[in-house]
Amino acid sequence: MKTAPASSRRAFTLVELLVVIAIIGVLVALLLPAVQAAREAARRSSCTNKIKQVNLALHNFHDTHNALPPGSEGNAAWGRDSWSYYCFILPYMEQTTIYDQLDFKQKINGGPTRGGDARKSLLPTMLCPSDASKVQELGIADWQNSLHNYVVCYGSSNYNSGTQWNVVDGYAGFAGMFVPEKRARFADVTDGLSNTAMTGEIITPDQENIWTALGRTQVAMGAGYTTYLTPNANANDRTNRCQNVLAPNLGKKCTEHADWDWGANVVALRSFHPAGCVMGLGDASVRFVQNSVDATVWRNVGGRNDGTTTGEW
Repeated sequence: MKTAPASSRRAFTLVELLVVIAIIGVLVALLLPAVQAAREAARRSSCTNKIKQVNLALHNFHDTHNALPPGSEGNAAWGRDSWSYYCFILPYMEQTTIYDQLDFKQKINGGPTRGGDARKSLLPTMLCPSDASKVQELGIADWQNSLHNYVVCYGSSNYNSGTQWNVVDGYAGFAGMFVPEKRARFADVTDGLSNTAMTGEIITPDQENIWTALGRTQVAMGAGYTTYLTPNANANDRTNRCQNVLAPNLGKKCTEHADWDWGANVVALRSFHPAGCVMGLGDASVRFVQNSVDATVWRNVGGRNDGTTTGEW
């Protein structure tokens, strides 16, 4: 009696396995950029929404007080330790508990209770998800600040834009929607709210072991940017204190002043979004501005009353 032959099972050869692995590798290489792009699109959308909330808070403040908050205010002799726009809009960002801790008769730094949680808390609504750094400064506790991403526009040259100290490399800029020790009104923006920068994003350092002028959103010396440099400019920012490592691939990216004039700060919009940064205009709209924006047009966007129309940008 004949028995049926046992069924034979052919195994994969080494060549076949290598071909399968190669195909999987190609598919991963093709899909990974798409996945990364989708994730970045989500992060950018989140960043856009957060800047929108800051814009709306500023508008609500203006509706209540008939003026925007100051770029900085209080204790002019200690300008870098004055209160910034951020502290004034906390109630309009559902942060009344933090706001109620503040005593605007003091400077924000220099004491264990000054500034309270407004100075030391990392507020999620002020953090861009594309910036992995979530930094609170090291150093003396009386002076520590948490570093945030969303700042306001001080004009087209430096933080002193619109004053006699505003000249940068021979360029005399124009005041922005925010200036030191003053409160602008929407009526002061004669170039039009939809043509004038109000808010924008910067990146914070990976590591922080000294006080910095960048990202100290709560304090006058770190709460702003200007449009003198285009977004993500190759040129260095100029501040009275520089962070050691802005990002691994950027290094210091800053040149320190020879003096302590925080008002001379020149800070560009910077982000980890590919090709540009998110910024807000005076009408509360939000847009993505390309790194390649024309430098002259970009400076015009920063000034509130330079009398120049920007056109398409």
